[in-house]
Amino acid sequence: MADNAPQKPENKLRINRYLAKCGIGSRREAEKFISSGRVTVNGQLCMEFSVTVQSGVDKVTLDGKLLVLPGLYYYKCYKPAGILTTHDDPFFRRTIREMIRREHIPDGVTAAGRLDLDSEGLLVLTNDGDVIQRLTHPSFGVRKTYRVLIERWPMESDLRKLLSGVKCNEYMAKAEEVRRMGPQPRDGENPSHGYWLEIVLSEGKKREIREMLASLRYNVMRLVRIKHGPIELGTIQPGEIKVLEEWEENALRKLVDAKTRNVPEP
Repeated sequence: MADNAPQKPENKLRINRYLAKCGIGSRREAEKFISSGRVTVNGQLCMEFSVTVQSGVDKVTLDGKLLVLPGLYYYKCYKPAGILTTHDDPFFRRTIREMIRREHIPDGVTAAGRLDLDSEGLLVLTNDGDVIQRLTHPSFGVRKTYRVLIERWPMESDLRKLLSGVKCNEYMAKAEEVRRMGPQPRDGENPSHGYWLEIVLSEGKKREIREMLASLRYNVMRLVRIKHGPIELGTIQPGEIKVLEEWEENALRKLVDAKTRNVPEP
């Protein structure tokens, strides 16, 4: 796998952003650490979010542990079905951690968001807390695109219901976009027949697509995420991890900057 050179740190960062980039969690989680008096800067208790620090100059600690700004790494991977999007599982099932370790990816890199055990497709992997927050927090409404194989032809009335909203357990869910993709050809590689839908969500609750379609009496045979924000699955194969291209990294930074300035996502 090609080397992924770390990004150069910015000259000055607000303390909450610095903590996030050190991999301790999202910027919001960093603010909780600051508010609870767990952060110091150059030996002084830091309780203000407006404080700025410079990597390599200022000494920042969390619970007494020195935090050093690491290089930032960005990947995408194709999670196969049957792999958990977690680093530890008490039942010893296969996890995304195995894939990350196999490719010798730096410590601290994790998935920005999740895919269900039975789902497959795109995961963005990074240690950039800002990117993780923007891609995963529902308040930012980052769009995710899925290809879904169902066992019967989807009725036009049901497509309209998916767009207007359907009841899923205790909440209402709706798609941003839905379109038919056509039938799944039956051959030696794909012995079962079905019909593909493309569904775009801006929230993405656990098992949301499966529950939306189940409420309309459709059985999901396969579910593949093909896009998350500006990043597309592309041609990578199940189990493969690929370093993001420069233009993809730039697209993620643009997304973060736009949200920071409260500019709508393009």
